[in-house]
Amino acid sequence: MARVQAVTAPVGGWDTKSALADMPEENASILDNWFPGEGRCTVRPGYASYGTGLGGQVETLAEFINGANRKFIGFANNKIWNISSSGAASDITNSMTITNNRWDWACMDGKMALVNGADTPLQIATDGTTASTLTLTGPTAANVIGVNIFNGRSYFWEDDTQDFWYSAVNTMGGTLTQFPLSRVGQFGGKLLCMGTWTMDGGAGLNDFAAFFMTSGETIVYSGSDPSQFSLVGVFRIGAPVSQRGVVKLAGDLVAITADGYISLNGALRQARLGEKGVLSEQINPTVTQAAKDYGSNFGWQAFHYPRGNMVIFNVPVSTNKTSEQHVFNSNTGKPCRFKGINARCWGTFNDKAYFGGNGVVYVFDDQAFDDAGTNIDADALPAATYLKSRAAQKHVTGLQVVMASDGAIAITSAVSSEFRAPTVEYGTVVFTGGSSDWDTAEWDTAEWAGGANITKDWVTRNALGYAINSRVRVRTKGQLVKWYTTNYMFDYAGPT
Repeated sequence: MARVQAVTAPVGGWDTKSALADMPEENASILDNWFPGEGRCTVRPGYASYGTGLGGQVETLAEFINGANRKFIGFANNKIWNISSSGAASDITNSMTITNNRWDWACMDGKMALVNGADTPLQIATDGTTASTLTLTGPTAANVIGVNIFNGRSYFWEDDTQDFWYSAVNTMGGTLTQFPLSRVGQFGGKLLCMGTWTMDGGAGLNDFAAFFMTSGETIVYSGSDPSQFSLVGVFRIGAPVSQRGVVKLAGDLVAITADGYISLNGALRQARLGEKGVLSEQINPTVTQAAKDYGSNFGWQAFHYPRGNMVIFNVPVSTNKTSEQHVFNSNTGKPCRFKGINARCWGTFNDKAYFGGNGVVYVFDDQAFDDAGTNIDADALPAATYLKSRAAQKHVTGLQVVMASDGAIAITSAVSSEFRAPTVEYGTVVFTGGSSDWDTAEWDTAEWAGGANITKDWVTRNALGYAINSRVRVRTKGQLVKWYTTNYMFDYAGPT
């Protein structure tokens, strides 16, 4: 007699670490363009053209903030662009000499400081559209490659050095004082980036300054005045991969390192023993291999997108050509992989996410549910299921993939056994339109314009074995797709 067993969609996320025979049933060894949520997986958001005419690779996106005044700034083709409105970008270079589009930036006291280790430091002040020279007295200005704000002071550091420079209180730049960080580190390397680490999860008296060295050391200080800093400790967490590879999540800092995506909270408490500080533990073999293969490429970036509940790690497979993203649900910590988004850099503007392309800035999660008019291909290879019995062979005769969408969708699927990955082609898009208007509804929470269509057709499939694998693919354009469960029709082919 035929039986039916339901297996949840792979809400446990992408898993490249577990042995195939022991992988949790809710995980998947492939989870491309499926975002694991709570109780379902959703095809990732799409993107649309936003700012145009930048004339080259967009390698920096920065948000100017001066009270309620916000501007969106892009760097491409050795120019500064105002991209605060959609459409053609406006050149605001203002005769500044620019030879490198890879800038670090920070805002304080109505000013944005910009440095890149090659050109004279810049500032954008007051209205957010006027660029001028930023005065830095002390370091060699053109060598300054990093800037950060901590407890009311601006901090700067030069390329290929271990020391940093700091300003007077409530001052952006100006006359700076050198701090000899080189006397504290033990393993060499240079200062790559700085972040604010907060023990209490907020911002206040328990803020610490964290300095990340290329040697893998993180040097942590407490205090608001560097002349009276107190050393908290020097910790080894793994060599950071990129200056843009540190992101603040609540009070924690997460860094892209050669050892994985490391939480500073977890790493410092574990002192690099065990793996509780590794955010990427479930996919860490893939992450560490990517760091080896692509670590020298430009484009690594850690990016938090709160509106989408996403922590995005941009992985530059080929500089300014091909990228993929390792993405974590910030509520559940479960990972997946986004493909087809060739981002050079990421940025936020008015809480929305954007990324740079070749001459174009794209808005991500634009509620159109396609990639600038092209299809989104979602692919999953969930963990093998034993259908409640490891001891018995099963004969699978049917598969039912339960999904919700705006309209009819083409789901393609296949089954196999004993950990063999089934192969299946993508189907043909059969529906376009019906999405919510951009900027009027939150992704994954909006009422669907076309109404919820439930796809739950049974299809005939054939597989015999102890462990059963399925492959599920969806090609979609113009609609939100949610995957809830996969049901298997089978009978036992031996003793149970």
